[in-house]
Amino acid sequence: MTKGFSRKLIEVEIRLGFLNIPSRGTELMPEEKTKVDIFLDDSDRAQSLSYNPDYKRIFGLTAWYKKHKAKPKDEISLILIKESPPTYRLKFEKAEPVVDQRAREKEAKELIDLSGLSSTSKGDIVEDRVKELILLYGQGLLNVYKPVSDTEGIDLIIVKSGIFQPIFIQVKSRFNLQKNRAIIADISLKTFNPHHSYYVVIAYFNPANLEINDYILLIPTNEVRENAVIVNTKYGQRYRVATQLNPESKSKWAKYIIRKSELANKLLEKFEEIARYIK
Repeated sequence: MTKGFSRKLIEVEIRLGFLNIPSRGTELMPEEKTKVDIFLDDSDRAQSLSYNPDYKRIFGLTAWYKKHKAKPKDEISLILIKESPPTYRLKFEKAEPVVDQRAREKEAKELIDLSGLSSTSKGDIVEDRVKELILLYGQGLLNVYKPVSDTEGIDLIIVKSGIFQPIFIQVKSRFNLQKNRAIIADISLKTFNPHHSYYVVIAYFNPANLEINDYILLIPTNEVRENAVIVNTKYGQRYRVATQLNPESKSKWAKYIIRKSELANKLLEKFEEIARYIK
């Protein structure tokens, strides 16, 4: 049975003339830095190219990319011909335009190869995006801090200048949507303690543009406790929030869907409420 893989090129590979080996293809490659024999396209003459397992890259492909006028999203197929000495064939295929949104997102996931990212790393990426939104749209009035540990389920602590009562946020991130374009987020009951200054932000990271979706959810934790469905998972009981990311939907969570650019203003409004409450 033929062993190999196919993947999409990214800009830096074309510019620097290398091919990155995805996690699903590393088992086909040598474990040590060495030269490998590569047949390009249908050539019957192999070229000796360098492979570095630390970077998981085959080098020396600049001329080949130029020959094909390679662009990002063009597809490269690697086929293992024999293991000793390591010998492969590379084939090039021009990309076809992608118009379907779901297909575009699937293609983008393959393009950036998210399989190597841990769930913690994915969560950190979205938390950082949320932090940046608050700082950028906060007009210099808001500061964001991250706790040393998140044992209480708190990911971000928001402080407004002049108000000594912070807002606490738990960020739930998702890197995929359901078939009906719905987002599903589970929140652990064990560490969940609702409070008027504690909110849940639920965001979908879109691999097509490497950003969180224009729409996010900002839900008071008291509302999560009152309206979320409790489900049993292998990690214990969870509050489950499920909705399409569309404020026009008929979901019970639709009223908590906001544009991500509105997040800072919504938090500033919450701080005004807190200031009145403290007085």
